[in-house]
Amino acid sequence: MTQTEKLKDIKEHPDKHRHRDFAELTRCCSVVVDGVIGLDLVLMDAHEGLMGRNGGRGCDVERGPCSCGAWH
Repeated sequence: MTQTEKLKDIKEHPDKHRHRDFAELTRCCSVVVDGVIGLDLVLMDAHEGLMGRNGGRGCDVERGPCSCGAWH
């Protein structure tokens, strides 16, 4: 799936992208380029807020380190 397709999927099906923890989130945002696995930060940013909000910032996981800056 391309980055554009994945971004569209996140927008159209946010329920499929509500991740329990950081490991699950990074698996969803991992991409392979020229045989090397990397993390797509655009995809990571697209997940922010899918798990709610905390202190005015969007959450991207249910538990563990979160984009809101807290540890849930």
